[in-house]
Amino acid sequence: MSKRLFKDFIRDKSCFLCFYLINTLCLILFFNLTDRKIIEIAYPFSLSLFLFTIMFIVEWFKYYNFNFSLDHVIQEENHRIKAYNHEQKRVEEIINLVNEKHRNNINKLKEKYEQRSWFITQWIHRLKTPLSVIDLIIQKYSKNSSIDLEILKDIEVENKSLHDSVEQVLTLLRLEEFERDYEVATIDLEEALRKLINDRKSQFIYNKVFPILECKSKAYVLSDYKWNEVMLSQIISNSIKYSANGNYNKKLYISIENNEKYTTLSIKDQGIGMEEYDLKKVFEPFFTGENGRKYRNSSGIGLYICKKISRKLGHTIKIYSKPGCGTEVKITYLSKL
Repeated sequence: MSKRLFKDFIRDKSCFLCFYLINTLCLILFFNLTDRKIIEIAYPFSLSLFLFTIMFIVEWFKYYNFNFSLDHVIQEENHRIKAYNHEQKRVEEIINLVNEKHRNNINKLKEKYEQRSWFITQWIHRLKTPLSVIDLIIQKYSKNSSIDLEILKDIEVENKSLHDSVEQVLTLLRLEEFERDYEVATIDLEEALRKLINDRKSQFIYNKVFPILECKSKAYVLSDYKWNEVMLSQIISNSIKYSANGNYNKKLYISIENNEKYTTLSIKDQGIGMEEYDLKKVFEPFFTGENGRKYRNSSGIGLYICKKISRKLGHTIKIYSKPGCGTEVKITYLSKL
């Protein structure tokens, strides 16, 4: 940085340096024409060179400190610029004005974003009320033998789909304040998976997908219980949705492998799979790919949420898939220390 800055300094002062050299040459030429002794020429020339060197060092010091301050302004918003002359002070004033304007714009945008987030959150919470009412109505009429239970089951599944979509939006909003709402702890991964499977029991049965959980030994991992549950719930939901194709039963294989340092969770379905070109973009927001054109409930944000959660929690998530051969999702956790 210093070498580059020194070169810039020489370029900026090139006119002054050229003027000094020309002036010095003119003085030397003048003294030569007047038959002066060398000692008489050397003294004023040495004095001039000495004063020039001092001035050059002082100017370099001011130039270096000012530019060093400018570089720190980029890294530290409240860093004070060291200005030594009117030109530099004018630059400092302009930078301060631009920073103030920039901060005001950020505050306005932040206020608008918070208002919008609040509005969406309130609207979604209100939307959850009728969904809960629909659940109660289904439970009430499911005991009535005169009503077709298949119709009620279809309504229940669609209501569950709506509920999941609402939860996805809420999760996206909460992710913006992730740091305020997470706590890393030791989690029994097998127990967490059994709970998720049990919560989606009706969805598994309705879609004719049967989960098989394999865990040879206890698997304790470091994660946040709530966010980990959101991530796994989304992956399992996707596996069920894209496996529910055809008239025969399909299996969802869930296995856990652990060692001293890492624990790897594998969730493998027997669904339709994905094209290779879709795998590269599968974690991008609102990307639905080829399967999104076949399934109307594809939102394109589920795996995006999973990727964000895994990154924030320090986990790694990878997807392997081939068309017609199902999809496997692997999540690597840090084992309990």
